[in-house]
Amino acid sequence: MGFTIKQINKDRLLRLKESSIWGEECPVHYSRLRIAEVQFVDFDNQVTQGELIVLEQVAESVVKIFQELLELKFPIEKMLPMEEFCGDDVLSMKANNSSAYNGRKVARTDRWSSHAYGCAIDINPIQNPYLLLNEHKELVEVIPFEGENYLDRSNQRKGMIEEVVPVFVKHRFSDWGGSWEAKPDYHHFQLPWSKIDSLFSK
Repeated sequence: MGFTIKQINKDRLLRLKESSIWGEECPVHYSRLRIAEVQFVDFDNQVTQGELIVLEQVAESVVKIFQELLELKFPIEKMLPMEEFCGDDVLSMKANNSSAYNGRKVARTDRWSSHAYGCAIDINPIQNPYLLLNEHKELVEVIPFEGENYLDRSNQRKGMIEEVVPVFVKHRFSDWGGSWEAKPDYHHFQLPWSKIDSLFSK
């Protein structure tokens, strides 16, 4: 399979609907989404096949990102379709699953996530957790909680993302959640919202 870009066929669309990953209420019509089939080095140092569903306009950039990550032998534990988790982001994170499209809203809000536009990628959520902070920037919760062992970002270990941030930035995914002071989200990369807005204003 290697690196390819495919359209979503009727059978796949049905699975996405049945898994509550895509529906008519989502901000992106499925016809604008693409399946980027990629290869990556897993935690056993084996080259593995995976896929990410993303917006058509960023699919080639996503392929280039993962071609470079493969060359660098950057380890990714797994990359399973979100159907495996029925679109449940928490379950996907707990499984340390790397993912992209998910027609969901931002947790605890009514706003569509950048994942619902096909313009975001999550990598190794356990090694790169989301940190929920209070108004005093004190740690309230680590999501997933298994990520508690990776709070010291100066102690770089297998699967931690810092070394490859420049790869994502070079290929359009320049908004890295690890740089967000109010809510660090180390596994999350997305296009800046200004770029996302421009893709949907035409």
